[in-house]
Amino acid sequence: MSIGEAQLIKAIDRAIKEFQGPQTTIEMKVHEATKAVTIKVMNKETGELIREIPPEKTLDLVAKMMEFAGILIDQKV
Repeated sequence: MSIGEAQLIKAIDRAIKEFQGPQTTIEMKVHEATKAVTIKVMNKETGELIREIPPEKTLDLVAKMMEFAGILIDQKV
């Protein structure tokens, strides 16, 4: 990991801590298939999902469309 990447990770961690409220927690992760960053806002007490940006179902759909487009391209070649 480069110094720039380490600084970026620290900055993201600080931003997450700033945005978290007394009743909420924020999770960030990378969607494996699309490599898009997702953010989830969760209730600290119940663990309930309050908001997800972008929704994981949408990213799953995009990944399937990318896979389908790849199959079509592979078949034409």
